This record gives sequence, structure tokens and C-alpha cells, in this order.
Amino acid sequence: TSVIKGWHSTIYPPYFVAGAIFSGFAMVQTLLLIARKVCHLEDYITMYHIEIMNIVIILTGGMVTVAYATEYFIGWYSGSRFEDFTYLSPGAAVGPYWWAFWSLIICNLVIPALFWFKRIRTNIIATFIIALIINIGMWFERFDIIVINLSRDYLPGSWTMFKPTIIDVGVYLGTIGFFSVLFLLYARTFPVIAQAELKSILKISGETYKAKEGDEHH
Repeated sequence: TSVIKGWHSTIYPPYFVAGAIFSGFAMVQTLLLIARKVCHLEDYITMYHIEIMNIVIILTGGMVTVAYATEYFIGWYSGSRFEDFTYLSPGAAVGPYWWAFWSLIICNLVIPALFWFKRIRTNIIATFIIALIINIGMWFERFDIIVINLSRDYLPGSWTMFKPTIIDVGVYLGTIGFFSVLFLLYARTFPVIAQAELKSILKISGETYKAKEGDEHH
């Protein structure tokens, strides 16, 4: 990407694609489960859909995990002191930003691994909580990539710590609010589910509805 250490890595293109799918599905799960409950879409957004999405999160999360491991393996295997400084020296893992590094590892690698258990990936509350944690983990990933790499320059005299100002925090919260407003306006104005996608679940939801109706009459 550039000559800045930690960014000059050929693994970034596939790594960011896998990370985008990983975090994208988690973000969709977060919004989907809320919309499913609020708009009473349980007959249309079924547990089958939620479980399949969780399986995609498992797959892409594994790809992200391999990318993380590859970065550190190359840092060790190359024997380059620059790679060693970036990935293996007391920097991210035990340095001043250790909390951000380990938050990334726990939120993106450890917690999503719980989806390997069918009982958890078919649980609505567990899915929502884990999806939220993945979103937080991906934020920490961006934080680590930008802040940690920029805070440790080639010259020790230029090393510094990032301290967000009230403007930084305000802009960040504002983007969340802006996205939320657009999402709610869209959900209010347009169909939440595309009509073309209802065909595959129309028969299932219809039979389920009939069975419920039959049980109520009995």
C-alpha cells in the first residue's frame, strides 16, 4: 500500500476482501435480527437464513485468522529486521496499544469461533451478541492498522501516542447516527425484504402458517 511499515504487505487485498465479507455479514445480522423482531418478519427471515449467514461468518472469519497468522509467520520467517520490528518486537501485543491488539484478537478470532457449535449459531440472542462483538473487533482492526503503524515511525524521536479529541469522537458518533437515520428512512419507505426473494420461502411460510392456524382451531 505504501512505504509505511505494516501497510507494505501483499496479503492486504485478499485479507480486506475476506474481512469485508466477515464484518459485512456481522453488520447485516445485527440489523437483520432487530428488523426481524420489530417488523414481525419471523415467517420470512427464518432460522435457516440466520444459520447459513453464521456459517459464512465462520468461513470468512477463518480466512481472516489465516491472514493474521500469515503476517506474523512471514515476519518471523523472512528474517528481515524491519518485519521483525513491525510484527514481533514489543509493539502491538505488549506495547502501549496492547488493549487494542488483544481486543482485536478476542473479538475477531476467539468469540466468532463459538459459531462452530450448532446450538449457538441457531440461537438468536447469541447470534446478535457475537455479531455485535465482531463489529467492535473490526473497528479495532482498523484502529490497529492505522494508529499503531503511524504511532511507531522509523525514527524513535517521532514516536507518539494517539489521543482522540472531542472532534474525533463527535465525527465518529455522527457517522453512526447518520447511517442509522438513512437505514431507518429506507426501512420505513421501501420494502424491508425484496419481493423477488419471497418466492423461495413462500411455500415454507405458507405451510407453517396453515399448521399454526390448524393448531389454533383444534
